[in-house]
Formats: sequence, C-alpha cells, structure tokens
Amino acid sequence: MAVQSRRVDLDAPDRRSETVVRLLTCPDPQTLLTAVIEAAQEEVDASAVTIHLLQDDGGLRLATATGLDERLEERLRILPADGGLPLNIVARERRPVFESAESLRERFRDIAELRAPAGFAVFPLLTGDKCLGMMGLRLDSGRSPSVRENSTLSMIVSVCAHRLDHLLSTEDEVFPAAGRQFDQAVRFVEGRTRAARLDLALSSADMGSFDWDLSSGQVVWDERLGRIYGLQHDDYERIESIFDAIHPEDRPQIEEAVRQSYGTGECNVVHRIVRPDGTIRWLDSKGTLFFDPVGRPQAMVGISQDRTEAIQAEMNRTSRREFVLAVTAAFSKALSTQDVVDAATGDVLPGLEAQALALYLEGKDGLSLAGSAGYRTADEAMLRSAELLGEGGLLRGLCEEGTPKLIENREDYLKAFPDPALQLAADHQAWAMLPLSTAEGRVGACVISWGRQHTFSSDDDMVYAAISSILAQSLARSRRFDESRRQMTDLQRMMLPQSVPELSGVDLAVRYLPGTGGMEVGGDWYDVLPLAGERVGLLIGDVQGHSAEAAAVMGQLRTALRVYADEGHSTASLLRRGNRMLCGLDTELFATCCVVELDPRDGVVRMARAGHPYPMLVEPDGSVCQLDEAGGLPLGLDPAEGYSVVEAELRPGATLLLYTDGLVEHRGQSYSAAVDVIGKVLAGEDRAGGGVAALERLADRIIAPAVTRGAMDDIAVLLVRRPG
Repeated sequence: MAVQSRRVDLDAPDRRSETVVRLLTCPDPQTLLTAVIEAAQEEVDASAVTIHLLQDDGGLRLATATGLDERLEERLRILPADGGLPLNIVARERRPVFESAESLRERFRDIAELRAPAGFAVFPLLTGDKCLGMMGLRLDSGRSPSVRENSTLSMIVSVCAHRLDHLLSTEDEVFPAAGRQFDQAVRFVEGRTRAARLDLALSSADMGSFDWDLSSGQVVWDERLGRIYGLQHDDYERIESIFDAIHPEDRPQIEEAVRQSYGTGECNVVHRIVRPDGTIRWLDSKGTLFFDPVGRPQAMVGISQDRTEAIQAEMNRTSRREFVLAVTAAFSKALSTQDVVDAATGDVLPGLEAQALALYLEGKDGLSLAGSAGYRTADEAMLRSAELLGEGGLLRGLCEEGTPKLIENREDYLKAFPDPALQLAADHQAWAMLPLSTAEGRVGACVISWGRQHTFSSDDDMVYAAISSILAQSLARSRRFDESRRQMTDLQRMMLPQSVPELSGVDLAVRYLPGTGGMEVGGDWYDVLPLAGERVGLLIGDVQGHSAEAAAVMGQLRTALRVYADEGHSTASLLRRGNRMLCGLDTELFATCCVVELDPRDGVVRMARAGHPYPMLVEPDGSVCQLDEAGGLPLGLDPAEGYSVVEAELRPGATLLLYTDGLVEHRGQSYSAAVDVIGKVLAGEDRAGGGVAALERLADRIIAPAVTRGAMDDIAVLLVRRPG
C-alpha cells in the first residue's frame, strides 16, 4: 500500500498530462491536428493557428488552420521551399522561430495582417531526425511565448509529431504532395515545300538542308550541312554517308524514326554525329515525307541544326542541378558534425571530380580543422597552421570577407599567396575556397582542390554558392544537434548509477554507450543493489523507443524497482510489481528487464526475465553458454503476467554477462551471429592479473566493435565475476 501511494504522488495528473493523453489517443490525423490547435490555444492566447506539412520537394502545404481570413488562407495554402516566411525558416533549420509583425512588414508588404501589432511563433513537428511540418501561431499581444508556454507548446508539437508519424505508418494515411508539372513546348518553323525548307536552312550558318530521294537512295545536301558533318563534297552523294556519320548508339533511334515517318509523314529526332576527326556534335534533324498519288513515300526533305552548344549547356545545367539536389539530400540526412564531414568528403568531393577537401569549423578559439580527405600526410601540418587559420591567416581573411575565392591554376595561387608556409604539394593545381556563414554568423570554411587546372564558369559560381549555403546551414544545424545530443545524453547518464558499489565477494564492471542514430536518448539502464544477507541484486533493462518519454519512463521504472528491492521483495515479485506499475502509467511504451539475485557465498544465482536477452555465463575453463530458460512478457503489456525464477550456479572464477539488445542488433549481421561473436570474446578473455582490472578490460573488448562502427541503439553492459 505504501508503494502505491508513493507512485500516485509522483504521477499526479495535471493539464499537461491530460493534453498528452488526449493527443496520443487521437484515432486519425485530422482529429489529431484539430486537437493540437485546441491544445495550443488553451496554452496561449493565439488568434490564429496553422499547421503545415512538409512536402518531398521542401515546400509546405497547409493541412488545417483556424482564425485566418479566406484571402490569407489561400496565400498560405502552398508555400515554396525557398520562401522567407518564418514557416520556411523553421522547415529549413528545424528550430522554433519567433518574429514580430514589425520585423516582417518590410519584407512582405502585401500581407495586410502584418500592419497590426502581433507576433508569430512557429514550432517544428520533429520525430528524431525527421521534420513532418510545423505549427504557427499569431499572438496579438506581440510578445514571445514565456518559458513555460514555450515548454508546453514544444511538448504539444513533439507529441503531435510522434502520434502523426505513428498514424501515417500504421494506417497508410497519405497527404497528397503538391503536384508539379513541367511542360516544355519546342516549336520549329517548317515550310511546306522544298524551296521553303531550303530557304530556312540558308538563314543560319548552324543549319543545313538535305533532299533524300527514297527510290534511288540519292541525297543532296547543301554545303552548310556538309560543313556541319565535317565532310567533303565527294563524301555525301549517297544517304549511307549520313548513317556512317551518326553515332553508333543513336543509329537505332534514327532508323526507328524513319520507319515511323512512313505513317506520320514527319521525322523529328535529336541525335549525335561523329565527324571524321572524331569530334561529336549534337544535331536536331527534322524531315517531311512526300508521297506519290497512291500513297507511297517518294522523298524526304528536311533540315538539320547544330545544337551542340545549347544541348551541352542544358546537360551541364541538368548535371549541376542534379548534383546540388544530391548534395542537399546527403546533407539533409546529416545530423551530427561528423555526419556533415562524412557527407562533404563522400558526396561533394567525388561529385565535383576534385582531388581533396578540407572542412573547418568556427569556434570560441577560432577556426579548427573538422575533417579532410585527399591530402598527403605532409600536407596535414599546413592544414592546421597558424598561417592558414590564425589572425591574419588565409582562411581567417576569407571568412571575414565572406566572398569565395576560385583559383584556376597554381600560378595564380602563388601570386595570391606567396608565403612558403601556405604551399601544398605540387599535385594541387586549382582551388575553390568557400566561406561558410548563415544569418546567425560565421560557421567555418571549406577548401576544395583539384589535381589539374580547372576553369570556373558563371554556372560554377552558382553551384559553389549553393554548396556554401547548404554546407553552412547543415553545419549550423549539426552543431545545435551535437549540443542537444550532449545534453540529452548527460541527462540519461544522470539517471544511471553514478558509481558501482564495492560489494564483498564479487567483481563488477559496467558500460553504457549512447546510440548515434538520432538526437533522442533511449531507455537502457542497469543497477547494482546490495541486498540483505550479503546478497547482490543485478538489474538491467531497456524501455522501448528513443525519446524523452522513454528516458523518463526508464527513470520511473528504475526508481520503483529500487524501492521494491529495498522493501525486500523477491526476484519474481520485483518484475510483477514493476510490470503492474508500468501498466498503470500513461504511456504506450513497454520495457524488457532481467533481475538477478546472487549469493557470493555459495554462488547461487536466482534469475527472472521479462522479454530480455538471455544472460551469458562464462565458466572458469572459458566455456560459454546462454542461460536460455523461459521468461515472461515484457513489462507494461499485461498487468496479470507472472514471472518464473530460474536457478544457476556461478562458480569461483566464473563470469555472468547481462546486456541490452543494442549490443547484438545491428545491420549486416543476424542476432545469432552477433551473439556468437560476443561468446568468442568472452571465451578468449585474457585473465592475466585477474580482479576488477581484468573485468574492466573485458568490458572494453565487448563494446569495442560497437564503438568502432557507431552503435545505432543504446547499449548497457553489466559484468559480474565471482573471484576464484
């Protein structure tokens, strides 16, 4: 009874919890969004609330709104990705934004609502690293939300995002993306007679005409077309010469176009030719068929225009556009600063066909090298030199000027930077030096270099400007992520035991490794408890999911189990009470758990499991086995679930390993194979020296692969050994 009363005090219902429950029980997306607007208006005096959803192309679509007049609602219905409203800023930077009507009035003179005093607060709908959209509020008071209001509104949009993501994934609800249609009309002026076509061909030096007699195979070209093909007069008396010059890969489409023209009367095709000197040109050829009185094709008269420069320019523009889109997609997935560095060296460097790249970050102490690729060991010192990074250094000046420097050859580089301390190896011949900054200030710099001379076009200027902007915003976002991640990880570490007690008769070692797959923390935990009669209690568990809620539930569950253990409850009773407690919480989360009671005097182990991975036992001779006896359901699923107790023996010199599933669940390896790997690590342990030091080394070896590859899920490890 005392335990129940303690739990009720900790979880007394308030308006926040009622709001969370109301949102989490919404059965469909529309009901959810309506409830979110109502909850927001209950918290702040908002005269208008909007919810926009983020589309695949980066644009925003209005999902629901209240308090808007028809004209403004129509204006906000579809917003492009590059807009300047606070809604667009939140979509790009994924952080809450507040702006006053006064600050927006100058930029958006056509929005009448900005003429009256007001404030606009926008909050992103985030689920880990994914942004679903945002909620916007018009506050007629003009003041920004208070600390408490910000906290509550952030909670509302967070719950909304997770519930919306769940509804969309489980019910296949799809919000239609804004349609995009790209229509191109290409028209060519064509005459109806041979004379008209010949006159058209003569009007441009890049255009020539041909007259093909289908019955004899004879073809007459004018001199302009001959020059386009790079042929002499004697080379083009028969039609075969045309096909001989056509690029081999384009011949099938030419032949197919000619066949189809017998039915349509027109032959239009864009194709390549190969001149005698090997030069490739692009031609746009058009022909009209003439038929005899019974409908048989007799001749084709047409024109061919050299479109090489225009087509290549369009291909280059398309290639650059696809490259920028690919870079944008790569950086959008980058969460941490290291992710941004990896994306820069893995996508930007090969995409530009460059040789090397160095990325610098602006910090409290100035610029520092965040990562590089393609440089020789001898160049590493220069990349960190004071001449490059210090006051008056090359990159410091670049950042202060804020203007990219594009250097096409080594001679120009040496003229601009004659200092011997700034000289790279001779295989660097061209450079793009890009300052990185956002509206909030300087972020860093990026240096890209080529192993050959490189000509920069006006289109290249736009590409590098786009790369600079995308990279700067990604770095700014990743630094906020790194800080938030650090704070969340510190919070979870505070919920874990700050130290492991020194207990008589056992050696202990623990490890906790936060996952790297997102910003939110997980719910993994462990605990070591001294029990009556010199016994030792070992607990390890994992609350489902990665969120602040999972961490909070973990803290409540761990605290409750400690209380139950202090009250002297048995192993199975701990799990039963913890299960009922979790079932009574206002959460949909469940948890796995393993409770072990060890008597160091005789080595008797009493164990109960709730859906948790099997412990692993290492005998004194190095043999390894799993304690795979049956357990019960995870905690929080069925309040009536019971849990059986299994007994085993921990002999002198034997070791017991408890762990969470993040240790053995990762891409590219099955669960059983990962367990076998851990078993081999345990069996191959070097016990030299013995004691806690040997157990600590073993703990490091167990988690080393996860540290190297980057654990996507949190990992908790607890090792206990009965000394020999």
